[in-house]
Amino acid sequence: MKVNLICCLFILASDKNDNIRKKDIKKIKVLTTKNNELPEIDFCGNDMKKQVRKKISTSIGTEIFHLEQVITMDYKNFLDVIYLGITNIDNIKKLKDDYKLIDFKVENNNTVQFGDYIYKYETVELEENSNIEYIHEIECQDENIKRNILNLLISYKKIRSNIDTTDIIFKFMGSSFVLEDVRMVYEIIKDSKVDKSNFRKKIKKYCEKIDEKEDIKNGYRPSEKYRFKPLKGDIWL
Repeated sequence: MKVNLICCLFILASDKNDNIRKKDIKKIKVLTTKNNELPEIDFCGNDMKKQVRKKISTSIGTEIFHLEQVITMDYKNFLDVIYLGITNIDNIKKLKDDYKLIDFKVENNNTVQFGDYIYKYETVELEENSNIEYIHEIECQDENIKRNILNLLISYKKIRSNIDTTDIIFKFMGSSFVLEDVRMVYEIIKDSKVDKSNFRKKIKKYCEKIDEKEDIKNGYRPSEKYRFKPLKGDIWL
């Protein structure tokens, strides 16, 4: 049986905001080929993660990205071993000509934006032998697109399920960031709003202030910059 190594690489990027008083608009993008396919590697050795890391680092020109194995999908004639990748657009040095970044967004637990198209999906709960399994049924006639979206959705749900209990949100940040960036990314991933003051208090102890200021926009006071500071033995949010 053929084994495919698939990487779902999520990248935090920004669009310029026309309102100069407000921050740029944060958005999530994913790495695909020019044909909207996810990076895929034919398994040919023992160290799967090393193969995936080499493929991605070659494709985006950097080693600075988080990578972890998520799940193995069992199809009729092949297996997909899914890897979750996370990085910031500032870390990407040189994108290979046969790759591109496209928009990705999950809203209301029933729609997925993949590039220029919106797809509906339904999460079905199946119980078997006292185990509960969640199946994502995607409305799409193209089986290959459906496979790509399913792999992305499963990986994205992994981020969402871990965002309150691990430091995974900081994998989206660059070498420095403002606290507002973290909140905006959290709201994108969770698809919900949070209280700004309470959220800031929760994450600030994991952030170390650095001697750097965000660029001033039209004379408004710049925001303080931070970097991630892991706390050993501490319980997350």
